[in-house]
Amino acid sequence: MPQPEEKIERMIEANRSPGKDQRVGRQRGVVVALLSRGGVGCLLALLLALWALPAAAQRIDPKSPENAAKGRALLDAVIAARGGAAYLRFQTLLSTGQFTPYQQGLSQVPVAFVNYLAYPDRERVEFGKGKLKNRRIQVNQGQTGWVYDGEVETIKDQTEEQLREYLESLTYDLDRILRDRSKDPQFQIGYAGLVELRPGERAEVLLIDLAKDKSLTLTLDRTTHLPLRLTYESQAKGALTRREVRFFQYVAYDGVLFPNIIDFYRDGIQESRVNYQSIRLGIPVRDELFVKPASVKAIK
Repeated sequence: MPQPEEKIERMIEANRSPGKDQRVGRQRGVVVALLSRGGVGCLLALLLALWALPAAAQRIDPKSPENAAKGRALLDAVIAARGGAAYLRFQTLLSTGQFTPYQQGLSQVPVAFVNYLAYPDRERVEFGKGKLKNRRIQVNQGQTGWVYDGEVETIKDQTEEQLREYLESLTYDLDRILRDRSKDPQFQIGYAGLVELRPGERAEVLLIDLAKDKSLTLTLDRTTHLPLRLTYESQAKGALTRREVRFFQYVAYDGVLFPNIIDFYRDGIQESRVNYQSIRLGIPVRDELFVKPASVKAIK
């Protein structure tokens, strides 16, 4: 079983841009070639080549007291960037948009959705438009959940695997981490240094321990402090998988910044995209939306 230090190194390494190791290798190869030729100019060439090595290749200890304090300060900056008190205050949310599934990394037909969210643990997502037979509804409340499938007109309790996946998604949900989980005594955070997202663009990385065996890295824009991506590892059917969530195009809704586009990846392959069209905060959400109906005809 991998040691915690190995997991931390692996997660931080995953934030480095593709091809960086190859660039470092080429730079070192140039140094070796210059040294083998000899001559007065070799020392200068060596110094220039070493100076050009990416700063992200360096490693720091995110768990040191200094970096723990820096990590906490950056997390506070993230919350402030999202909207501060307004971001922490809302308890209900209604959003609409398009959900696009991906198969083998290729986008499929987008589906319209409406999402009702009531903190701390109630959520209803309706996929599709129009008549009930054209819609699919997924509802979760606490540790339970049910699904309505309009195509076959059935209501079923969610399976153990569906519930497990949903509860895991809540564990690593960005808003829940920033708004709620950061208050947990087991929550630990550290500054993990800079990574190069692409040539000439670097970002800051936070390492966050949510619980004993649950950790993630959060990559932040150095200027705005807005999250750019979140990565973590999970077990699925006995296999270790790497999950990544990328955030784009922050837009203000009711005084709070939300990413308009969220992309989801598994082991480097895109699985889905969420594109928001509207978000409303603090709206009334009826309790009956989350109650499992006695029959299809009772669905609201």
